[in-house]
Amino acid sequence: MPWGATDHTRLVVKRPQRGFRLSILREKVEHRGVSFAQCLGRARVPQPQKKSFASPDNFLVGKSKQPPKQMPKRKTKRSATTKKEKPQKRVTPASHPIWKKARRSVGKTPVLAEGHVLVDGAVVGTGFVQEPDSRDDNFPLGTVIGAVDDPRSKEKVWQLPAHLLNQGSTNSCVGHACAHFILAAPIMSHSIDAIALWRRAQEIDEFPGNEGTNSGTSVRAGFKALGERNLITSDYRWASNADETLRFVLTRGPVVVGSKWFPGMGQPTNGVMRLTGNPGSTGHAYLLFGFSPDQDAFLMANSWGPGWGINGCAFLPYDTLDQLMRQGGVVCSAIED
Repeated sequence: MPWGATDHTRLVVKRPQRGFRLSILREKVEHRGVSFAQCLGRARVPQPQKKSFASPDNFLVGKSKQPPKQMPKRKTKRSATTKKEKPQKRVTPASHPIWKKARRSVGKTPVLAEGHVLVDGAVVGTGFVQEPDSRDDNFPLGTVIGAVDDPRSKEKVWQLPAHLLNQGSTNSCVGHACAHFILAAPIMSHSIDAIALWRRAQEIDEFPGNEGTNSGTSVRAGFKALGERNLITSDYRWASNADETLRFVLTRGPVVVGSKWFPGMGQPTNGVMRLTGNPGSTGHAYLLFGFSPDQDAFLMANSWGPGWGINGCAFLPYDTLDQLMRQGGVVCSAIED
């Protein structure tokens, strides 16, 4: 019979006072032949209190039936020495951040048909080299250059139009280069017809018989056409070397270049134009709208669509322009504040 039922032996254990022995009083013994000593043997012994799950002993001997609760880890700040640094992205001429300063957008590449130079599977037009004219020496660009110290260490970017023009298969590079000159900063005209400019330049240039044909023209005739349309109000002037060109670009504005066109210039290596191959009689006109001291090169805007070079632009090294000018290349501009 379990403990706690009626008519069972009930033991009363009194807590002794200090200095006295424990006294056990028996009130009633009727336990069906079970002696008092045997009744004492059936007394329940208080079990020791179980250890909590937080006790290290439970983790060691596996007494815990449930996994212990994980205490949240404290967040500690990493020291500057242990912080993992991201690897720096390699900057190539094609990915140079200076191109973002031009703020140009990319348009659609037109379908090209005939011309002289192959670009991304399409043929585009160029031009030819103009003959020197001694009268150009009367209008030097060096007299209107702003003062600048150590020009090859300076950076400058003149803003281009939102969309670079594309001459397609026509040999209208002079008309498009002069149009870019008007559309770019600091003039920033809103509209100009590059083809009409090219046609007018053909009529007034020094090459008889090319009016209305798919032939090139001279930079000189292109700036004459700009003056006739009042797109420029000052005299156009000519640079004598690469140093004058750089100083003008840094202080005044873009310039239009007409030069021989080497095959390596038409296919820039990682965005950099090179004087490789034989140019023959091929010439081309283009715009220089800035300078990068990191690349020691001018920023060149072409008129062959965004598929050429770096979204239609490229680096023209300083020494390369110097060689082109020694071989009959011309640099022309006008001051329009």
